[in-house]
Amino acid sequence: MAKTITIVERATNVKSFWDVFIGDKAIWMLYFILSVVSLIAVFSSSSMVIMHNGVSNTGGVFIKQLLLLVVGIAIALITSWLIARWSPDILRKFGWPIYWISVILLLMTFSSAFSQEINGERRWINILGFSVQPSEVAKMTLVIVLSKIFSKNRNELDDTKKVLLPVMLSTFVVAGIVFKSNFSSSLFLILIMFFMMYVGRLPWKQILLIIGTGLILAFSVGTVIIKHPDVFPRGTTWQKRLVSFYPPLAEYATGYDAETKIDNYQVTQAEIAIAEGGIIGKMPGNSTQRYKLSQAYCDFIFAIIIEETGWWGMIGVIILYLIFIIRIYALIRRSVQAYEALLLAGLGFIIVAQALLHMGVVTGMLPATGQTLPVISAGGSSLFITSIEFGIILGTIQYNKDNSDKITDNKTEKNDESSN
Repeated sequence: MAKTITIVERATNVKSFWDVFIGDKAIWMLYFILSVVSLIAVFSSSSMVIMHNGVSNTGGVFIKQLLLLVVGIAIALITSWLIARWSPDILRKFGWPIYWISVILLLMTFSSAFSQEINGERRWINILGFSVQPSEVAKMTLVIVLSKIFSKNRNELDDTKKVLLPVMLSTFVVAGIVFKSNFSSSLFLILIMFFMMYVGRLPWKQILLIIGTGLILAFSVGTVIIKHPDVFPRGTTWQKRLVSFYPPLAEYATGYDAETKIDNYQVTQAEIAIAEGGIIGKMPGNSTQRYKLSQAYCDFIFAIIIEETGWWGMIGVIILYLIFIIRIYALIRRSVQAYEALLLAGLGFIIVAQALLHMGVVTGMLPATGQTLPVISAGGSSLFITSIEFGIILGTIQYNKDNSDKITDNKTEKNDESSN
């Protein structure tokens, strides 16, 4: 039987401040370091916020981000304690209800009564005065249900009806809803599906078949976007981003105005910031491109980090996320159940993959997507969901620590069986 340590019992065992932060101290340290980087980067890149809102100093912006990070840490802390108390199995039991709640939140973006327009797009909903981006919730809940499907049917992975069909349906329901307003997030959800198929050990013949079908579908959709952008509500915007990323497509783009390259402007300014940063950077607070990047504190914050800290800052941030995923991989090997391993892998993938996508856009390697840099970018919605993901990861790790004797017994039994 798994140990169940109540919150009161765990609280009585707290002997020092660091004992409050359960799970894995290395991951907590990474979270704190990313938070410090966020404070410095947001404070430095917030000039555009100040200019638009008429704020006379950066103190208000700094305090706001500080409060958001404190709340984020509290969310991660509370989530980790709850998961460690109830076990990650609580997510498996209520995986589908949680998933359908995220679907409802996504559908609410279609209603003007709930949706909130930010930067000309309706990707957010207003709940009790707080802006929530349902696509961020959908990423997390998709990992929860896919982990359940693969772990429940790990001995019947070649059964299409039990595994492949529910995996694809659950993915394309949320990806299809998100597609209307956020093309990049829709693709990200599909990317999560492929990753979970890989770590869930779906037969390669099925994975390759789906990849082939997906490439054909992606080419078809891309062709429609280039030739007939009006078919989609935001088709013109998508067309501009594709052409800006790969200019030769302009020859085939219907109705494309070569003199209007709005989407390319931000990426160009980000590339200038990177070039001006050089090896050692301009030092924090000396960025000039922050005045030209309208999303310098959010979608392009990595560019400001590189401009001010140079290659060393760029490499440092990349290393932080790499250490995180390496640490997750090491801890996965200690998991008691397949569900826990899949959950850790999936949530870790969301955080690191989103960071890599953000970096890819900023450096011009990928088309503009609007993906934030986890924990570092300004904003509450993405930060709070990321904090919940951190909390689930840390709570799962602590639960495994509490049941380390069970893991040892399982390994001993396997060794005895192999020796016999």
